[in-house]
Amino acid sequence: MKKYLTITLAALIITAVPQVAKAQTKAAAVAVAHIDLDSILQIFPAYKSAMDTAQSYYAQLEKEMYSMQVELQRKATEFDSLSKTMSPFLKQLKQKDLYDLQQRIQEFQASAQEDFTNKRTALLQPVYQTIQKAVKAVALEKGYKYVLDSSQSSLVVLYAADSDDLFLAVKAKLGIK
Repeated sequence: MKKYLTITLAALIITAVPQVAKAQTKAAAVAVAHIDLDSILQIFPAYKSAMDTAQSYYAQLEKEMYSMQVELQRKATEFDSLSKTMSPFLKQLKQKDLYDLQQRIQEFQASAQEDFTNKRTALLQPVYQTIQKAVKAVALEKGYKYVLDSSQSSLVVLYAADSDDLFLAVKAKLGIK
């Protein structure tokens, strides 16, 4: 009886192990796709619009910076031409005025750069969120567990065997012709 039980148990193990291994192999198979986000950005109208708005804002900041520098240059030239005839008190007052203007320009440069970065981020955030939602929707529709960014700038994917490219599906999901 013990012999039959051992043989039955061995037969059960022999038939069950391949089935468990096969189930584990199926569970381990993960669907992976990729997309070149830089390419999507380049053709997405909302991205172009956001970048145009950011560039326009940057141009305004640059114009203001230029006018401040022109004013500094004008005052410096005026000071140089009149400094020989100025009283020491007036000379000191004009030098302080030049120094203060130079400080304001430097402060403006620092705050303008930060302001531009914040403005650009605020403009692009909804664009990235829209693209991310479209990628997620396509991935769920097609049954992918992971979608990697294969664009040159991201360096997320260093090597990839052939996988599905979601570019056309995401492009369609975003309504880009």
